[in-house]
Amino acid sequence: MRRDVEFKVEDGTILRGYFHSSQDSAAPVIVMAHNFSGVKEQIDPYAAYFADGGFSVLVHDHRGFGGSDGTPRLELDASRQMADWRDAISFALAQPEVDKTSGVLIWGSSFAGGLAMVVAAHDSRVRCVVSQIPHVSGHRNGREMFNVAQRVRLNERFAADRVARFSGAEPGRIPVFSVDPDELCALPPAMSHRYIESALAQTPSWRNEVTLRSLQNSLEFEPAGWVRYISPKPFLMIVAANDTCTFPNLQLDVFGESKEPKRLVIHPGGHFDTYTDHFALTSGAALDWFKEHLSKIAPARLNCKAARDAGELSQPSDVDRNPS
Repeated sequence: MRRDVEFKVEDGTILRGYFHSSQDSAAPVIVMAHNFSGVKEQIDPYAAYFADGGFSVLVHDHRGFGGSDGTPRLELDASRQMADWRDAISFALAQPEVDKTSGVLIWGSSFAGGLAMVVAAHDSRVRCVVSQIPHVSGHRNGREMFNVAQRVRLNERFAADRVARFSGAEPGRIPVFSVDPDELCALPPAMSHRYIESALAQTPSWRNEVTLRSLQNSLEFEPAGWVRYISPKPFLMIVAANDTCTFPNLQLDVFGESKEPKRLVIHPGGHFDTYTDHFALTSGAALDWFKEHLSKIAPARLNCKAARDAGELSQPSDVDRNPS
């Protein structure tokens, strides 16, 4: 069963989302986050699938996107989004349907795939992570996505936008997708009119624009440096072999730097095919990963509790002292 929820994060901003309740009375919880310019509706099919698989699931709109409050509108800010995600974890754990003893599992896609890597590396409540088609390195991704002349133009626009905003002007904006190959957009190459119109029709709360600073923030975000600190938490990376947004060669390099336990799943499509043509593969792989490692987490906690109850442990166990 799905219900609308809203919760206030630390700075007072109200975020809105969906909470899916499992049929089980106290189920482990997955906390999810959407992609670069997306909204919760675009990843809610994953949330529904995970709920059918026995989990409670929270999926929310990032601040400034979709139904959530926050200004400037349509501005991606990795630091704020990660802080908000950790507040979303706190909200999820407070729900009566959630089994709080199992910790939290997280799932992020595209830009949020990179966010998930960093959140997992830092937050001890996170027990397992799925990072789908992740943005792993802004600097390296930018060099794959934009040629030298385009990067020069973007840097000029970024600098002018900062001066203008410092003086009180409205944020500059850039289309997410463009039909014109010569127009600078946040996610080249050019898309067809049909694709953009279809996205707008299917998710009316989505907008085909972000602030200029969103793109700058994306190009400066480097989650790759944190990947080795995810371990010993189980880490699944899902890669699209023909991805031209978050490039597979970069993802595979970063996956190679991660530590066990880990798993790599590759599908043959492009970035956006992940959500459609390869939904069955990617959702199934994520659910299997969560279930496999949850079964290893829960017995460890129960065994430690039983030992303490029997007086066999005089000190807190390693599992309880360091739940990651």
